[in-house]
Amino acid sequence: DLRRSVDDTMNPITGEHDIEIGGQRYTVRFDWDALAEVTTKHGDSPNLFSPDVVASVASIGMKKHHPEMTPERIKELSPPLVPFAKSIQTALQYAYFGDEALPEDSKKKKSPRKGGLCQGIRRLFGKASAP
Repeated sequence: DLRRSVDDTMNPITGEHDIEIGGQRYTVRFDWDALAEVTTKHGDSPNLFSPDVVASVASIGMKKHHPEMTPERIKELSPPLVPFAKSIQTALQYAYFGDEALPEDSKKKKSPRKGGLCQGIRRLFGKASAP
């Protein structure tokens, strides 16, 4: 159940946070190695509307504490896509910006395809909150 706020379990020093999938808690953390792996595999703007990409990115973030959480295992557990993607995006945002807000200049990007990770964050949260 991902209804619980990710911020409730965020470690302000390491950026680690817990998410729950199928009643089990997992720790997610995107350290610099994990960020480099995400960028290598998915570019600077991963498509978090794609179940395959979300599962891959999540698996990278869980690898340190839960190496058994492969993309295939995450897809098998099938958590609700939008809330799960939001929690992963929050972890990515924290890894890049800490507890600061997104930089204002990221709002000025014109093309969602050219906006990189910051624009992807905006797209995800904007689309998910639309009726």
